[in-house]
Amino acid sequence: MFNEQAQKNLAKILLAELGEDPSYKFKLVFSVMSIIPFLAFFYIIFSIVNYAEIFFAERSIILLLSIFLSIFGFSWGYVIIKNLLQKIISYALKVKHSEQIKSELVAAISHDFKIPISVLKLSLSAIISHSMGHINKKQTDHLESCENILAHLQRTISTLLDLYKIEAGMVALKREPCDLVPIIEEQLKEFDIMFSERKIKLSKKIHGSGLFALIDKDKIVEVINNLLGNALKYAPTNGTITVEAFASKGFIRMEFINSGECIPFDKLNTIFEKFHKLDSQEEGTGLGLAIAKDIVQIHQGSLWAENLPTKGVKFVAILPRPV
Repeated sequence: MFNEQAQKNLAKILLAELGEDPSYKFKLVFSVMSIIPFLAFFYIIFSIVNYAEIFFAERSIILLLSIFLSIFGFSWGYVIIKNLLQKIISYALKVKHSEQIKSELVAAISHDFKIPISVLKLSLSAIISHSMGHINKKQTDHLESCENILAHLQRTISTLLDLYKIEAGMVALKREPCDLVPIIEEQLKEFDIMFSERKIKLSKKIHGSGLFALIDKDKIVEVINNLLGNALKYAPTNGTITVEAFASKGFIRMEFINSGECIPFDKLNTIFEKFHKLDSQEEGTGLGLAIAKDIVQIHQGSLWAENLPTKGVKFVAILPRPV
């Protein structure tokens, strides 16, 4: 959902594209049409009071005027609405075409980068492992930094390709009943070192031993990683991250809580928009939460964020259980 400022900006863009503000025309049309009930009321009164023949002419005039205003008002309103809808549809088609071109361009560029980056990573790995000759410690450190940068580029490219596939409807889910408990446990182990480096305390609350959901395992692993990574990014040093999972009303509910600052209320929905970041200076593409939400939604689930009463933010993901 858009916040109030985003709605105003979008309205300005749309009005500029339409070339006019149709609201005044609607006001005129409905002002004309609002006269009709009053005319009908007076016509009925005149019809009831029929003892004076002098009212016959007035009744005829009121009837004709009512018919004329009805036809004129509805015809005018129909033309305005028809023209406005045609312009809006045309504008929407242009926007959709533009978005499609951008998505295809990003996908093509990302795909073309994958192979050379993979080759560079293999070459660097071979040099670092000394299989191509001995190198000293300083050279190894520099090459490992290059390898880390390439790994980051590779993750970014994979993220962009995932986003394109989701938007293009090209994601084919391989859904099957999977126990989320070992999946969550495995992903938490991968974050152990990063938690330790930041001195972050992990609180794990898994309720039940068999939390089966109907999912594409690889896709949900990506969701869990994105939510854990987001929690790690905003949890303060010496802070706490809580991961909780339990069954609830036909769904499996997962909660990822960090003890960082609350999110401004008007940002709770916009953080799931593509390329949106709370802090423009922070690292990352701003796509992790957008992709996580898209993946959860194509599983017929939901993902949202909410602030805790005192301090901290909770991200909640629900996924359907097998029938």
